[in-house]
Amino acid sequence: MNPVPSQHFRRLVYSLALSVGAGFGAILYGTSVLITSSAAGAEFTVSQLSLAFSGSVLAGALCSIRIGRHADRHGVRGLIGTGGVLVMLGFLGFSLSTEPWQVLAAWWLLIGPGSAMVLFEPAFVALQQWFSRSQRNRAAGTMTLITGLAGPIFIPSTSYLVEAFGWRVTAALLGVFVLGVSGLTASWALRAAPRPAAPELSSEALPPEAESGGPGVVAAAGSGGAHVADGTALSRRGLPSGFIPLTVSVALTMAVLESYNVHRVARFEAAGFSTETVAWWAAAVGLLSLPARFLLPMLANRFDSAKLWVWTTVLIMPAVWLSVRGTALWEMSGHFILFGLLFGAFIPLRAVVMSDWYSGASFGALMGIQAVAIALGRAGGPAAVGWLADTGLGYPAGMALLTGALLISLLSMLAAMHRHH
Repeated sequence: MNPVPSQHFRRLVYSLALSVGAGFGAILYGTSVLITSSAAGAEFTVSQLSLAFSGSVLAGALCSIRIGRHADRHGVRGLIGTGGVLVMLGFLGFSLSTEPWQVLAAWWLLIGPGSAMVLFEPAFVALQQWFSRSQRNRAAGTMTLITGLAGPIFIPSTSYLVEAFGWRVTAALLGVFVLGVSGLTASWALRAAPRPAAPELSSEALPPEAESGGPGVVAAAGSGGAHVADGTALSRRGLPSGFIPLTVSVALTMAVLESYNVHRVARFEAAGFSTETVAWWAAAVGLLSLPARFLLPMLANRFDSAKLWVWTTVLIMPAVWLSVRGTALWEMSGHFILFGLLFGAFIPLRAVVMSDWYSGASFGALMGIQAVAIALGRAGGPAAVGWLADTGLGYPAGMALLTGALLISLLSMLAAMHRHH
């Protein structure tokens, strides 16, 4: 594949970032407003709406491997356009729903599969296909930096729209917005994107040299050293070396992060702080995360990306410990500051590590397999913490569980590094 011309870098990366940000803004942050008691929560129960959202995450995961294989062979342009249509139809169906089963159908059958096409997974596959390693890391950092603005933009704007026009009109408008941005990205911006090499051939038919873009090994720039990038690993020898412990580490880390996204406000409210105070701190987390989203992938051009993941995990552990008791002001504020400064780095670092280790014709399929594990973590982590919170053990037990999960994640990453090298 020919390298992307430099004049197309901004066009491709910025448009892709805006498309992913629009999807995240509507599906995650907009929905967090739509399910409140002043919106859809007034007509449907919280459990019904939560089941709709959680089910959509799993529905998207079920599609991830097939979507990844399609991206490997044909690129992401068609996926992004199709995903925008599905998300729009899902939000339109949600806006028209009068029965719980209709809400579930809209989220599980339309928004779930559509989200797997418009969010991070296909985008990271595209960056791996388009750019050299140094460009790719800069692109990943730029993209996650821009998408990090989705929360501060979509939460207040969705709240305003719900108050002005009602939740049904707002849901429909969110769907139309996702369709507009993803459609424009697919139809115009990605016209400049190079197509994957030999898309007419399946990965099983390609020799290792053709699939990896070289003689079986891609020399990665920076201190990361040489990384095996044999694209036939998935189809001919099973999962490649280190992939399983790496996936365990990523899935557990994402389970921890998602658990805090869901329970952070309620956890510190239960510790005695006012909802308003905690909400302000929670809003600050999104802004604090912006520097790490960009800087950590850039540092991967100079340092081993897996080691950066390890050190980021070690540094974020005190934020988790501070939430176990969480009754003192310094514990609450310390948690939000440390967590905010570091948590945004994990999403781009995951893509950088995967690309460094498994770049090749099966990269999208491997990302899809890993996305299934991540979805299970994102669904299971918050559910486990919520269950513990409702028992006599309360939120401290849930936070202790997250501490253990993060420690296992660290050990799994170290095991992955040992097996890979």
